[in-house]
Formats: sequence, structure tokens, C-alpha cells
Amino acid sequence: MKERTLKIIFWVYTLFILYFSFSPQVIETPTSDKINHFVAFFVFSILVKEAYRTTYWGSFFYSLFFSVFIEVVQYFLPYRQAEYGDFSADLLGITSGLFMYFVIKLTYLELKHKE
Repeated sequence: MKERTLKIIFWVYTLFILYFSFSPQVIETPTSDKINHFVAFFVFSILVKEAYRTTYWGSFFYSLFFSVFIEVVQYFLPYRQAEYGDFSADLLGITSGLFMYFVIKLTYLELKHKE
């Protein structure tokens, strides 16, 4: 995928997360909100890595900063609340996303090398 397209997808996804993180109306989902946090940051960390070709540590810290930023802002919003559990789910999603990215990339390179 082209780098420009990936960056557009990244920023649309970032705005999507921000909207739902700061929106006064919480949408009820059939899954736990911790699962939603996990999935959101699993995808986010991979998008950071792909769109900006950062190092794994760069992607990790950028994603972590974004997660902390959201929780800090929610702390000050009267209609939202910051939770350590949300941050923990974000952190697990970031770590899992980047680990999965690493494994898939490594597997792809091994298969490509064998050809």
C-alpha cells in the first residue's frame, strides 16, 4: 500500500479513536470495553509502524503516549473517567500488535528468502 494512503488511514483511525474517547455518549457494545481498548491499540500500533516506518520502540512509545494522553484528557472531562484498566488494556494491545507485526514480518521475510 502506498505510504500516503497508509498515512491517511492512520489519521482517520486516530480521529476515530479520539472521537469515541472524548464523546459524551458512550456507545454500548456487546463486548467488554477493555477488549475494545485492546483491539483499538492493537490496530493503532501497527498503523503507526506501517504508516511512518518507525522503529518498534518508536511505535511503542508513540502509541503509549497517545494512550496516556487519552486517559489524562478523560480524567478532566466531567462526563468521562480515566481508568487504569483501560490503560492496561491499551498497553497490552500495543505490545501484542507490535509483537504480531514482528512475527508476521519475520515469517514473510523467511518465506521470501526461501524462494
